Amino acid sequence: MLFMQPLDRLILKKGRADNSPLVRSLLSKKKLLSKGNLEHTRIKTALIIGGGGMRAVFSAGALRGFEKSGMADVFDIVVGVSAGSPICAYFLSGQTTLGTSIYLEELAENKFINLARVSKIMDIDYLDSVFRNVKPLDQKHIRSSRSKFYVTVTDAKTGKGELLDMKDRKIDIIDAICASSALPIIYNRTITIKGRQYCDGAIGNGIPIDFVLKKGCTDILIILNNALGRKSNSPPLFEKIFARLYMKKFSPGLRTATLARNRLYNQSLEKIQGLTNVNVGILTPEEMPLKRMSRDRAKMRQVAEKAEDLVQEIFQ
Repeated sequence: MLFMQPLDRLILKKGRADNSPLVRSLLSKKKLLSKGNLEHTRIKTALIIGGGGMRAVFSAGALRGFEKSGMADVFDIVVGVSAGSPICAYFLSGQTTLGTSIYLEELAENKFINLARVSKIMDIDYLDSVFRNVKPLDQKHIRSSRSKFYVTVTDAKTGKGELLDMKDRKIDIIDAICASSALPIIYNRTITIKGRQYCDGAIGNGIPIDFVLKKGCTDILIILNNALGRKSNSPPLFEKIFARLYMKKFSPGLRTATLARNRLYNQSLEKIQGLTNVNVGILTPEEMPLKRMSRDRAKMRQVAEKAEDLVQEIFQ
């Protein structure tokens, strides 16, 4: 019978982090890197940031905590999923505080989220403009960072998940992180990258644990932006209605995958529970007062600050 450890035992919390093999490994990696000791290569680290719309401000705060703790370089591989992709990008560009401010300022506006704009409730075109012009993302800095950086996307024809390499100079990083965030139910088009059409990465791969395992990672940190637990395999009623009304122009494969994405997410959680030969830890909020399309600046700031404090206490 497959061993399944309780999900709660994987959560990194104040007061019990000292007992976490993952925390010890990351702190050891930081120390070895600072000394230029190649023994750090024995600890192959990965960071996975999940999606969740505006709830992803939790991850933004957490990464600001890593940056302030001097741990911006400890991850060999960084993977962004959906709304987690731009957060990873601003982290690897050395602009974590700037990236967090986007949530508290530009994204808490009608220009981005507008429930009356039913075919484009979340305007990814506006998001693209913010990343390029309002608070420019330093793509050059990302490409020179020591971490390998991947973004999950979903093929708009097949509904299958893929991972794009952000060190590939033929890929515009902003195009990729926007594609990864473009959920078809609330955004009315796909994004073209290298001649192919892509959309939200959480559809085809909500937690890309298999990818980092295949890369040989020994120590994996996963940051999820909602209280930990399985999601209902059946999508909410409003998603079924929106998919029927506003996804007619998308392929049958993508429509099916969009409504089945929770099932894949749950399968990934089960895989994580069964891992015994790697160190895994999960950072997640104890409670999440935000919804996918929340615009409450005060609550978002509170969530980000709590995440930042949590990381600094764990990795002090």
